[in-house]
Amino acid sequence: MSLVYGVGSVLTRGFAFLLLPVYTRHLSPSDYAVVALCLSVVAILGVLFPLGLHGAVTRTYYQPGTDGERRERAGTLWLAILAVGALFAFVLDQFGSGLTNLIAPAVPFQPYIRLAIWTAFLNVFGLVPLVLFQLHERPSAYVATTVGISLLTAGFILVLVVGYGLGAHGYLLGALIGAGIAAGPLALITLRNVRPVLRWDVLGPALAYSLPLVPHAFASWALEMSDRALLTHFVSMEQLGVYSLGYQLGAAMGLVTAAFNNTWVPFLFQTLSTEGTEGNGKLARVVSYFALVLCSIGLGWALLVKPAMGLIAGPAFSEAYRVTPYVVAGYVFNGLYLIPVSLLFWRERTGSIPLVTVGAAAVNVGLNLWLVPRYGVMAAAWTTAVAYGVMLFLAWWSARRQYQFPYEYRRLGLTCGVAVALFLLARTPTYSTLEVELAVSLGLLALYPVILVALGVVDRSEVAETVAFIKARVLPRWATET
Repeated sequence: MSLVYGVGSVLTRGFAFLLLPVYTRHLSPSDYAVVALCLSVVAILGVLFPLGLHGAVTRTYYQPGTDGERRERAGTLWLAILAVGALFAFVLDQFGSGLTNLIAPAVPFQPYIRLAIWTAFLNVFGLVPLVLFQLHERPSAYVATTVGISLLTAGFILVLVVGYGLGAHGYLLGALIGAGIAAGPLALITLRNVRPVLRWDVLGPALAYSLPLVPHAFASWALEMSDRALLTHFVSMEQLGVYSLGYQLGAAMGLVTAAFNNTWVPFLFQTLSTEGTEGNGKLARVVSYFALVLCSIGLGWALLVKPAMGLIAGPAFSEAYRVTPYVVAGYVFNGLYLIPVSLLFWRERTGSIPLVTVGAAAVNVGLNLWLVPRYGVMAAAWTTAVAYGVMLFLAWWSARRQYQFPYEYRRLGLTCGVAVALFLLARTPTYSTLEVELAVSLGLLALYPVILVALGVVDRSEVAETVAFIKARVLPRWATET
């Protein structure tokens, strides 16, 4: 089942990535900056509007009671999410121009921010039904819904941006229309599975459970998206648009980490449940080879993104590649962060996770405020890598006190260190042509596994054993759950 969810996540994010060559040829860098900032507004309002209540649906669903009582509890939370979201959206629509100027001062409130506000509200219609799909173990419906909404929204965006040439306004209007059309069927799906009543005995405990999670969600936003809001105070919209594309290209590494996480967590829990600490050695080896795959993909993307820019984006975005490698590094750290965090979940010691996220977010914001005025958009790229590295360290430090996991530190260090060394080696000389740079990059990428084999990081027999171990755990579960 987790694999199906992972495929859905990859399809949704991968489709958006594939459309970048279209968007960047019909949107100027300034338009792209407006879109990026408004999507940042949608993201932060997506944290505020539901107040985390959709996370309480799972908790209340498993409480004792009849099926009718479960439907009432879910219905209460659904009504509360819609009511709170509508109230916040109305207030921001009428009085939020001054407040939103803090996030996106260079973007006019009308029409751009207003479109973002109502898109964020319409998005909340999908929160409860998607949770219910998971609770009812309907992964195919979950994936079909999420992918269908993505395709619907992308269709309207393409018509308005490409067909009518409406630029950033067309992009945001298409996103609003797609969310609005999807809201109707999502509401009908929800009503078939809940009873919309308002029970204060359900809402009070649910708020007590969900509200403490909101700061963590805000910190996650600050870690991933606050740089674009801060950059508006120091750089031009054209520079911000180029940076936003470069960041998005680096964030494509999230496809790899999301796919891994959806499989790793149940894999980890099943192994520890059946084998206990005796399975630690095998799990540590899986972690080492995951790091190898992650670093290989990251190195390849960091080396090849510059030659690929001609295919990905129009000439106005040609410098975006300079940002991407540092964002790739950040997402490699983020992928490795999933390991200690999953151990915290296993030990049911999740209280430190918000502290980890808040700490990393504070580092990100602080470094941006310090360095961006001096070094511009590249400073924001550097701080992305640093902040995610801090998050990895804090999570590792928190988890090691709860679970003594036997990381293969030498192997992990060599895997990451050789990748960094090859990247720096590739960036050192000045190349006469792009073709020469491409040839050198491909040569260094091919050299990476050779060096790791020579250093004893990769062993063929170990690889075969690890693959067999993963198949024995994952494939039977996938066949059963899907």
